[in-house]
Amino acid sequence: MTTTGPNSPSTIVDDSSVGTETWSNPGNAAASDDSRATVTVGAGVTPSHYLKATNFGFAIPAGATINGITVEVELSATQLNRVTDNAVRIVKGGTIGSTDKSSGTTWPTTEAYRTYGGAADLWGETWAYTDINDSTFGFAVSCGAAAAGTRDGQVDHIRITIDYTAGGGSTQPPRTMHQTRMRSV
Repeated sequence: MTTTGPNSPSTIVDDSSVGTETWSNPGNAAASDDSRATVTVGAGVTPSHYLKATNFGFAIPAGATINGITVEVELSATQLNRVTDNAVRIVKGGTIGSTDKSSGTTWPTTEAYRTYGGAADLWGETWAYTDINDSTFGFAVSCGAAAAGTRDGQVDHIRITIDYTAGGGSTQPPRTMHQTRMRSV
């Protein structure tokens, strides 16, 4: 098995297909540099939109079998025990998937990476190497309030690692009958 990554996204947007609260500065989640994408959530307020990251620049070789997808999100909250995952999903072909990997654990006040998926987790999807290499492959996260009061959810970085098995067989074209006879003479 081969591992590639972690890769960072080139495109990050606020996606309004869930929730009502808008992420500010979504592009800040492209690098671990203490510049954060932020959203304010509170009790009685519906969850955030998705923070949708795509265009991870993978170059999985042709014929490879995808074994697993690991997503790491460097996240935090402005108040302890106040922000939690609402929806955590993979993006395939630009479409946010239906398998939810929400942890149910509140976000810490000290920034830390949280891992979703793993080396043998396909997120309920069937994958070809072309799906992973596509610029529309990615990840989406939405957060919500875990308790009363208003607070911010923050994402500093999103990164993805892919585990795969290289395709079998030779890259050489098959020999013709004439080539085989010439070699045995």
